[in-house]
Amino acid sequence: MRMNFRVIKKIDARDLRYFLHRLDNTEYLDPEIVKKILETKKEHKTTLILSKNEEKIIQKYGRAINLMLNHAIIEEETNV
Repeated sequence: MRMNFRVIKKIDARDLRYFLHRLDNTEYLDPEIVKKILETKKEHKTTLILSKNEEKIIQKYGRAINLMLNHAIIEEETNV
């Protein structure tokens, strides 16, 4: 299955897969980061051909997958 993702920052497919798999262990969303995501334009689009495991992760989060990915990206930036 092929899927397009809208993200805040320009990242390649490898980094997007990293963040997608990182979502499996996400327990908490920081409200300040969510606010920042909702206010920011998602100008970058990355397309992935998904594995079965990645499809399961996407089914778990449904329509919120882009929000979750953007949260993981911003969280990674702030922790560095």
